[in-house]
Amino acid sequence: MLAEIETFVKWVHRRNPHARTWRDYAYDLKQFVNTVGDSLPSAITHHDVDRFVAQQAARGFKPSTINRRLAAILSFYAFLADDDPGLVCPVLPHRHGLKEPQRLPRPVPDLDLKKFFAGIQDPRDRAMFVLMLRCGLRISEVAELKLTALFLEEKPPRLVVNGKGSKERAVFLSPQAERVLRAHLASRPKVASDFVFLSYQGDGMSTTAIHKRLMRYRTQAHVILTAHQLRHSFANDLLRADVPVTSIQQLLGHRWLETTQGYVAANDHQVRADYYAACDKLEGWK
Repeated sequence: MLAEIETFVKWVHRRNPHARTWRDYAYDLKQFVNTVGDSLPSAITHHDVDRFVAQQAARGFKPSTINRRLAAILSFYAFLADDDPGLVCPVLPHRHGLKEPQRLPRPVPDLDLKKFFAGIQDPRDRAMFVLMLRCGLRISEVAELKLTALFLEEKPPRLVVNGKGSKERAVFLSPQAERVLRAHLASRPKVASDFVFLSYQGDGMSTTAIHKRLMRYRTQAHVILTAHQLRHSFANDLLRADVPVTSIQQLLGHRWLETTQGYVAANDHQVRADYYAACDKLEGWK
């Protein structure tokens, strides 16, 4: 099966060389092979998938991680089925898919944000994390941002970001985001690479490298936050400013409005007002 996986991963890479999907598929499918063995794809049964799911759960992986790996297997078998229509995928979503806890988005408390950014003096690092906080960029979008995608002389200044599914969207810069980005560009080494954010080798930074920088700063500040929580804070701030949810959907690059609605559920002022109005009326609730 390893040979078929290699062919599949190369195909995914050719389709979208800028995304890291092919790396994720390669890693997830390797995890699967480590459990079921390097057998022919046609020889794998749903019982093998049962064993894989059980092993992943025993190792402490979250349902979201296990479901992502099952999705990789489904995509792999769908690819193989183009050449072998009779091939049956051993993943049975109703049997193997795990229920994930539905959690509301959690923004970073303002005090934690102040502590976090107070320790960032490097113009490059400050610009990376401000773009997540003030523009809602994903960590992968920061890593892949190119100089050719910057339109700083336009009014208002903007970026063009290549998001999930290679879907481009316009990202507008707040005054703060523009200032820190220009400060970074002024100190950025003059090298041939077109990436906005450079590693010490003079080329683009990986998402892992950016994550390590975040971990260093949050440890230094004694706070707990993630890159995605900075994006949550961006959406939360817009909701507090009464920006329509459809506009927030576009700014975040969400394909489905339901995804953005999670932020509304976490910030529903009317629900809160109705609750406390009821408390005033109900005897014994105050």
